[in-house]
Amino acid sequence: MASIQIEQNETRAVVRLNEPLTSAFAAELRPRLQEVVATGTTQLAIDLSSVDLVDSAGIGLLIAARNSLAKVGGTMRIIGVSAEIQHLFKVMRLDRHFQIEGIQGVGSPS
Repeated sequence: MASIQIEQNETRAVVRLNEPLTSAFAAELRPRLQEVVATGTTQLAIDLSSVDLVDSAGIGLLIAARNSLAKVGGTMRIIGVSAEIQHLFKVMRLDRHFQIEGIQGVGSPS
């Protein structure tokens, strides 16, 4: 299975990631996200349902993608987020900048 799967139509895109969002993978993902935004996407969803780790480089990439979309009036959601990663995003207050949706049926930790 490819580590990045992109479904795109008109102004919407879903990017599914299938490996940890770490610095090595962020370097591979960055140009793919830039390409998605450059082709006119204004509604982007990043699916992390197969991701069990996000490091600081991965967080930086998500923020950069969000900022690029904001410049063109777009929005970004992060979907399929595990409870652990959802907790990390909340502690880092990223939930104030992203719409974050957990994995179906999994609540965020207390």
